[in-house]
Amino acid sequence: MSEALGRNTNAGESYEGSATMTRRIVERIEITASSERVFEALTDPAQLLAWWGDRASFPSTEWQLDPRVGGKWLSRWRGPGGASFTLGGEIIELVSPRLLVYSWWDERFPGLPPTTVRYELASTPAGTLVTVTHDGFDGVRADFDDYNGGWSTVMRRLRAHAESGRPFRANHDVAVEVESLVDAEAFYAGTLGFRVRSRTSEQLELDAGGFTLWVNRIGNRDSRRSFIPSLDVPNAAAARVALEEAGCRIIRGGDGGFYFEDPFGFVIDVVERGPSSPRSGDMRA
Repeated sequence: MSEALGRNTNAGESYEGSATMTRRIVERIEITASSERVFEALTDPAQLLAWWGDRASFPSTEWQLDPRVGGKWLSRWRGPGGASFTLGGEIIELVSPRLLVYSWWDERFPGLPPTTVRYELASTPAGTLVTVTHDGFDGVRADFDDYNGGWSTVMRRLRAHAESGRPFRANHDVAVEVESLVDAEAFYAGTLGFRVRSRTSEQLELDAGGFTLWVNRIGNRDSRRSFIPSLDVPNAAAARVALEEAGCRIIRGGDGGFYFEDPFGFVIDVVERGPSSPRSGDMRA
């Protein structure tokens, strides 16, 4: 689980139990998002699948979570060499959006009693303080060393996801890239009949009826990207962090947005825009 949780140099905490030395891992992070938003990211299987793990090298391939006391959770993982394993447990406490506690077993360590993971969420002026405690390790358990140091990476990925300003919403903008705006205007306006809304030396904005077509001028045909769809987000900077955490590559940035290449090679435009805000600027010309 070291790859799935990540690695750093933090040491776990130790404390005396009734009979043996017990160890636990504690991590804290402040997230600029509401407790409701963070709690949703911790309990929604689709979101857990999106943010927990390294999609490029150590992905989670399945998440199940029944968000009620007594409900089960399970996740499956695939390592770089193709080996897979399963984690799981049972919900012990759940008080939305403040507390989530569940047992934790790992099939790679058969015979060990389950440990306990506890998330505590507290509202702050900036958003939410999240404290995670992974508890129940005695002094000789091999799984402690595998997990220790990794929870900080999990919390960082949770923060990037929760602060991303989800959801991404498709809009009515599409971009194309051409070498000659004169030729593009002749075709799109003259042949297809799209109405020119605005024109600069670098870009055309055309009303295509059901969508707005942004035609961007480029200098090299070899660098041209075709038919770039566009998504609106409330916070472009936070969206960029979340996409990079998910394995996307930022290929062009600008004020209020950017182009990114998704894990499957498709290029998409992201624009910072509220639900009622007009288009301000361009499609990353």
